[in-house]
Amino acid sequence: MKNYFLRTLIIAIAALGVLTIQSCDTDPCANVDCGINGTCFEGTCVCDAGYDGADCNIVIRSLFTGVYDVEEICDSDPDFTDTYTSSINESLEGVQFITISNVYNFASFDDVTAEDATALASVSNIGGVFSLLIENQRFDAPLLEGFEISGTGTYDPATTVITLEYSITDTTLDPFDPAFIDNCVQAYFPQ
Repeated sequence: MKNYFLRTLIIAIAALGVLTIQSCDTDPCANVDCGINGTCFEGTCVCDAGYDGADCNIVIRSLFTGVYDVEEICDSDPDFTDTYTSSINESLEGVQFITISNVYNFASFDDVTAEDATALASVSNIGGVFSLLIENQRFDAPLLEGFEISGTGTYDPATTVITLEYSITDTTLDPFDPAFIDNCVQAYFPQ
């Protein structure tokens, strides 16, 4: 009987200890507000695609949009720095997409407008780096239908400068033609 009483007492004390420990645990998301663009996970907001910030209130593409002075160097003429204007706008594709106009300074070609040379890019913040991705795509304009573009870039919040590395491929040419592909590096400076 004595052992039974002792066992019961030990079990009761252990159960009370477990209940006390559990009642001290608080929900790490109890006081975290992620707004409508994110979800709290273990006390930190995990933002939906296209959003950033401690409370997911920053629309990432708003960091990229604007009118820019562009400086570009391409493999086709590495001693020449082309300068021109480009616009980056919000895309109707979704909150994580932007459009970049006058890519490759195609607007300097006869009968081509800046809007004809527009590329679609997605934006994100991965590990604290604001980046953009141009997945391989063709231009819609008839005069540019043989050209493809793909590339990657970053946005520097300290300087508000965007850097972009991309390739333009002229699919109408033989792949062994030196003009088949041109690799370029750009810097976008806000106006």
